[in-house]
Amino acid sequence: MNHTKAVPLIQINFPKDGKIRSRKVVSRSNSRNTGKYPSWKMQRMMQWESIHEGNAMRILDASSHVTAFHEQPCEIIYSINGEQHRHYPDFMVIEDRRREFWEVKTEADANSAEVAERTALLTRMLPEHGYSYRIVLAEVLARQPRLDNVKRLNKLGRQPVPMIEQERIRRLFAHEPVITWGMLEQATPQTLRNVSRLILEGKLSIDLNQPISFATSIHSNFNAQH
Repeated sequence: MNHTKAVPLIQINFPKDGKIRSRKVVSRSNSRNTGKYPSWKMQRMMQWESIHEGNAMRILDASSHVTAFHEQPCEIIYSINGEQHRHYPDFMVIEDRRREFWEVKTEADANSAEVAERTALLTRMLPEHGYSYRIVLAEVLARQPRLDNVKRLNKLGRQPVPMIEQERIRRLFAHEPVITWGMLEQATPQTLRNVSRLILEGKLSIDLNQPISFATSIHSNFNAQH
């Protein structure tokens, strides 16, 4: 699907013929630091071409307000001062009906003249085509302890929770509004995995900006979702 505007030119080309990405990321001959991430939310192996993009995938997997995300989603052709350029944003992030392109950069790269000029143009022009545009800083994605917390929850909560088990946990929190991580560690390993998945889905919550410990409080959001 293409979208165009006369001045300046913006054209968005999405992959065709059933392809997932607009360009190949991982290959045997790659000299760049690339890799794959098994997303539980997207139910497939995703490809990253920097550690920072891998961090973004983990955080997007753990963001309950994000319904889907896609790597290397499209090619954007744009012009600045009459010169045509091609840009491949790192992600398209979907939140309900909202579509946002993410470009992951270090702070130094984001502040370079070329990137800053492109960012200003796309931030201004893309909303006319139904998309927003954001630079996401690598330093923010790597902040601790959030990143380690997210990695831990994604590892524990890979499997969906059966409805009957969700109802059991909902009733548990109805009697105990706040339960600690330590209490779960004393329960069955499956309970800890189920609670981790419900945190990822937003049905339960913890403070991701504090290290997960024995005393970490877990709060119920079940009532807020009805």
